Amino acid sequence: MASHIKVTPPAGPVTVGNSSEFHITVPAEAGTGPLNVSVKAQLTPKPLDVKDNGNQTMTVSFTPRANGKHEFTLTWAEVAVAGSPFTIDVTGEPTRDASKVKTDGVPTTAKAGEKIKFKVSAADEAGPGPLLLDAEGPAEPSIELMNTSGGNFEVEVNFPSAGEYKLELFWGEGNAIPGSPFTIKAE
Repeated sequence: MASHIKVTPPAGPVTVGNSSEFHITVPAEAGTGPLNVSVKAQLTPKPLDVKDNGNQTMTVSFTPRANGKHEFTLTWAEVAVAGSPFTIDVTGEPTRDASKVKTDGVPTTAKAGEKIKFKVSAADEAGPGPLLLDAEGPAEPSIELMNTSGGNFEVEVNFPSAGEYKLELFWGEGNAIPGSPFTIKAE
């Protein structure tokens, strides 16, 4: 029974990029698991590992990739353990790598007054965004950015008049993605 399980959350501060652990005591009267762990956070910690230590204890180790609240829900045989969910405040600055963000090809030409569309994907190793766009040219283009899921984005840009435009894409705090700025000629 889940009520017999004792969970000890990480001791001390939990910081981005550093491994931390929950220690779990599973006495015989707890019965048969399994232990399931789910996490709600800006980015799921990686790695996130559950280890049976073989001595009626288990260890959940995790390395946060983003700061902020991380909510861990622990269940034993599909029943929440006492105290679950556990909220951990993670501090520190996340690591971002704009080189891990790719486009499926930004068009080099467009028709004035018509939208161009392309996709952007950020691998887990890119760290947390956000994806930022900026454009300049003879007129102010309209930009639509849609986060479709899990680091995938769809971008639509409408260049209102003919001319040469520069479209810049950034990941996080001003880190240009590969190929940015992109030059687009609207005719």
